[in-house]
Amino acid sequence: MKKLFMIAVSAMIALSSFAADKEKVAKAPQKTIDGMLNTALQLNSIPGAATEYDNGKLIQYAFSQVGYDLSDNIASLAGEGKAVKKMAKLAVGDLIFFNDGQAGIVYKIGDDKSLSFLHVVNGQVMISSSESLSYKCGTHITSDKELASLRKEYEKEQKAIAKAQEQHAKAQAEAAKAAEKAEKERVKAEKEAQKAQEKIDKANKEAAKAAAKAEKAEQKLNDVTK
Repeated sequence: MKKLFMIAVSAMIALSSFAADKEKVAKAPQKTIDGMLNTALQLNSIPGAATEYDNGKLIQYAFSQVGYDLSDNIASLAGEGKAVKKMAKLAVGDLIFFNDGQAGIVYKIGDDKSLSFLHVVNGQVMISSSESLSYKCGTHITSDKELASLRKEYEKEQKAIAKAQEQHAKAQAEAAKAAEKAEKERVKAEKEAQKAQEKIDKANKEAAKAAAKAEKAEQKLNDVTK
């Protein structure tokens, strides 16, 4: 059981080593393996661009176009992803490594299972055949299906965030509206209280006048009766 657990942990570590960030994949310039490969080939149209690349850096650059962060070290790249022991099991977009140290990205697989790969030769991104080369190993990093799945999950998350933000904005607007209404009612109540106080003050003044008048009348009456 312990051995199986360790194998499972090792597998998880191996998978996590090439896991792509969903946001990076969603925002990546390219969304498919074909797009990634064609972008790598377009380096040839930029004067001097490909001269800065070796096979490791080309692989790193190509996969960065679809949101993946890979090493530019060939030895490290050979340990990335899922191992493909037989050349016949390789798919377009897989990494391929040869015994003479050459490496590249699988570009095309013919009906006869012949394979061509993308790599750098004398400062140029080239498509070469693997027929005369001795296969060492291959690795599967990703596929169009996996990229689509990652983008779908990211878009789902973004929609949920947008919905939450919309609900938050709506709640804020309703709260502001309620606060505005409460403020209006408060101001109205203050005005009504002020008017009521003014009426009381007026009534008090009139009562005071009436009391003063009554007192004068009483005084006059007292003067007459003496």
